[in-house]
Amino acid sequence: MLITIGNLRSQEIEARVQVVAPRVQQSNKEIFETLQNSIQQFISNRKWTDEKIDVNEKLQMSLFIEITSLNNDVFDGSAQLQITRPVFNSSYKTPLVQFNDPSVTFNYKAFENLEYQENMNLNNLTTMLAYYVYVSLAVEFDSYAEQGGSGYWAKAQSIVNLMTNQAGWNQNDGQGFRNRFYLAENFNNPRFNEYRKLNYQFHRNGLDIFYENPEKGRKIITEILEKLAEESRNNRNSLPHKLFFTTKWPELVEIYKGGTAAEKTIITRLLSDMDPTNAQRYEKIKS
Repeated sequence: MLITIGNLRSQEIEARVQVVAPRVQQSNKEIFETLQNSIQQFISNRKWTDEKIDVNEKLQMSLFIEITSLNNDVFDGSAQLQITRPVFNSSYKTPLVQFNDPSVTFNYKAFENLEYQENMNLNNLTTMLAYYVYVSLAVEFDSYAEQGGSGYWAKAQSIVNLMTNQAGWNQNDGQGFRNRFYLAENFNNPRFNEYRKLNYQFHRNGLDIFYENPEKGRKIITEILEKLAEESRNNRNSLPHKLFFTTKWPELVEIYKGGTAAEKTIITRLLSDMDPTNAQRYEKIKS
């Protein structure tokens, strides 16, 4: 069953939420639409920050939830979270992160009033949604200021700590280290501070300049990627490294298609070495 995509608009967030349940045998299909509407209202009606955010800097969040089973008000499935932000002086929206959460479990009753309070687990659905919102804010603010999202990463970590031993919140849940536990732990870990700084530079000093001056922006992005290659030499299996290239490989291909022949050769080799999973895709840069 496919539920129509809904649009959310709040002071801080522009979000698109979609709930699907194609494999669930359920006589009352309206429960999935009710769930989607409840999520929309929960996110849009709550003020999540004390920040004053300009219209062109609103967090843009896409949340896709697939329900694979429903039993006595217990929903199991997966979620995909994507965060984008506008690039300065352009209509282009750059993807900041794409995170697949394979282990989603929560309780929900139709028309239930969803509530959330920091440092308490009133409802495991709203606690999970708050985690996604804080991760989204953290990633967004990290792209506008050096380590600007630290406060929101700390909030995400607090939720992980609160939910210890709950399904979907532990280091062994999900697929290897791609889970909520390690997402919060890694981005709060000083070990990855330099990565976060380079990620900021990529967006603020690279992309935001690229759309005004492609040649200058591309040069800056190349310098940042070279620093990232050195920084991540011993961390190439880390979640931050994997998330960056899972999210950014299509964008990188398009950026360097406009480069010189020499640039294309150098960057294709560099990207393929850093991200061998997408090596064949980087060959498109030369076409």
